Amino acid sequence: MHYEIPAPSIPQLRRIPPFDLLADGALHRLLSGSKLIRAERGEILAQAQDVATSIHIVLDGEVRCVLLSPSGNEKLLRLVGAGDLYGEEAALLGRHYMATVQAQRQTRLLVVPVAAFRHAMAETAAFAQAITMRLAAAAYELMAHLQLCVQLNSTQRVAQYLAQLAPEDAERWEIHLSSDKQTIAAQLNLTPETFSRVLSRFAREGLIRTEGRRRVVLDKLSQLRNCAAQ
Repeated sequence: MHYEIPAPSIPQLRRIPPFDLLADGALHRLLSGSKLIRAERGEILAQAQDVATSIHIVLDGEVRCVLLSPSGNEKLLRLVGAGDLYGEEAALLGRHYMATVQAQRQTRLLVVPVAAFRHAMAETAAFAQAITMRLAAAAYELMAHLQLCVQLNSTQRVAQYLAQLAPEDAERWEIHLSSDKQTIAAQLNLTPETFSRVLSRFAREGLIRTEGRRRVVLDKLSQLRNCAAQ
């Protein structure tokens, strides 16, 4: 991991919501104390228990947030892609990270000191409201993920995951999986073998067709939704 100069320009940062809500002066102040870093695939960006002092904006690439057990097992909590943030909840509270953060592939990140981030929130009410909504949405998604892992069996989890990638009123939809099957399995708290076994079952039953490594045709979405609800 190494630092790069210069940091992104105001027009570049303005393309990333909710920073588009900030005036040029506020964006300039935010950027003036920020640093741009590049991380290679597999690099650790933050360890659980490190105190968070900055908010990280992923400009391109992807990072993964994982919980590590004493035995070395991983529980994937979240994938953070281009245009998204991580670490804001810990940094704003002045607490440590709850998860280990690792680059999933080569990634560029803007590191914003929490003081500058707080100043932007205090200066622009719309920006502060947008950050509040992001935090609320993240908390809701985490609860929904816990509900999925605790209350649904493996077949229901995969059915719900696939169904939610299509419009609610669609009966047939073609999707491209954004991650490899091993990563998706980890998100669903399944082994890769179990995930592949459920996909094979859906294919045999005519609910889906897999074409290539990541292209999936959902042929019977109503049945997938029923499967997830059972």
